[in-house]
Amino acid sequence: MEKYWQIEKVNLKHHIPLHVLICVLMLLVSPLLMGVENLQAQDTAKVLEMYAALIGIILLTPVFLPEQDRDIRDLVYTKYVNGSAVYLVRILGNILLLAAMLGLYVGLLVYNKCEFPAGKYFCGTLTEMLFLGGLGLFFYGLCDNLVIGYMAPVVYYIAAMGGGEKYMKMFYPFSMARGNYGEKVWLAAGAFVLITAGVWLRCRRQRMLLR
Repeated sequence: MEKYWQIEKVNLKHHIPLHVLICVLMLLVSPLLMGVENLQAQDTAKVLEMYAALIGIILLTPVFLPEQDRDIRDLVYTKYVNGSAVYLVRILGNILLLAAMLGLYVGLLVYNKCEFPAGKYFCGTLTEMLFLGGLGLFFYGLCDNLVIGYMAPVVYYIAAMGGGEKYMKMFYPFSMARGNYGEKVWLAAGAFVLITAGVWLRCRRQRMLLR
């Protein structure tokens, strides 16, 4: 257990502080960009789904970034623990950070007298965060290119904004704003598949490079 905690400590200290800072700043400036006071449920869902959920892309997509350094990559795959375990520890740690930031943001909305089912909207938004971040992580693992990793969920997001409900169906990310919640179950399943596949692809690529 100690070695996994050491992985997370290194992650928190060296790899993600800047990403966390960007996420916090995005959430802090939201009152300047949109109303976050006295909102009804539908408008609150729009704020959470169309804005707050974007931090999932920022925090989950770059999980593989430290291994761009060859020394770190060699350490992870030859001298430390299984590479997939390193990635999973980072992912779980980042998910906990996402949940904490989202919880504080939901608390802010409640404090500002927004009327909405807080627990339900928290879970729905976190699910969207994981799906968007999982999409980025998958394409990063597939292409070994961080830019493509970031672009994939952004393209998905823009397509959804442009009327993608007709084509995305159960994977439409803004369903809460329309009063539907069933799509979140599909997004949760999709997030699990994307994250698992992204880690597998990354580990497979790195093992091939080390042969």
